[in-house]
Amino acid sequence: MRFLLLCDASQPSKVAPICRKAGLGVEMQSFSNPEYPVRQPDSVELHSAAYHGVHPRSLHGPFGDLSPGSCDPLIRQVTRERFEFAYDYAVRLGAQHVVLHHGYVPHTNTYGGWLRRCVQFWEDFLEDKDPNLAFYLENLLEQEPKLLGEVVGTVDRPNLRVCLDVGHAFCHGKTPVERWIEELGELIGYVHFHDNQGDQDAHLSLGEGRLPLDQICHSLEKNAPGAVWALEVGPENLEDSLFWLESHGYLPVGGC
Repeated sequence: MRFLLLCDASQPSKVAPICRKAGLGVEMQSFSNPEYPVRQPDSVELHSAAYHGVHPRSLHGPFGDLSPGSCDPLIRQVTRERFEFAYDYAVRLGAQHVVLHHGYVPHTNTYGGWLRRCVQFWEDFLEDKDPNLAFYLENLLEQEPKLLGEVVGTVDRPNLRVCLDVGHAFCHGKTPVERWIEELGELIGYVHFHDNQGDQDAHLSLGEGRLPLDQICHSLEKNAPGAVWALEVGPENLEDSLFWLESHGYLPVGGC
């Protein structure tokens, strides 16, 4: 683990005090809703004040209905606009990391077509971006890791890596989570941690579901030792999940 972040579930007033108490960074999730800054014109000031002194910072960008590998160029254009929105707010908020979804829905695009279009999308998108700001593509409905790994591996830029969401892989995937980790290896730059029973994306506290968390953590330490870990369990479950990590010997390393 490179360091540990707490996802704020769009509730900075609840999570900022926990970040300070634990000395940990934050993943800001309010901006995953592109209407949020419209409804909250002082959103940057609000988050800057809430997370004053909290570092490192990550921002989760919009993902609903977005598809960077879509066969429709208008869909790719809208996706580009929403991802530019995420980049803009990440820069304004001093975030070093941006989480965006890979967006692939199984059986809706051909493998080769998606790979070709998605690689071109990311090559174009990254052309004018700050190379010191890292982007991570998160799995959601993907059933296995191959296509996501090929996209990131083909683009082959140090600031584009995989965000492995272990809960999504467990309840939506057909491949065991440990296999995801072994196959993706050091392409994994960021990990979302939460638990579930395997039937739905429940975002339970660590240890409340059926994920083989010890095996997952050991495999990540072996295969993706430089990855950022982020707890995505809701503010009410953060302290219990931190206790699980501590009691099982997984302590944040710190730094950014």
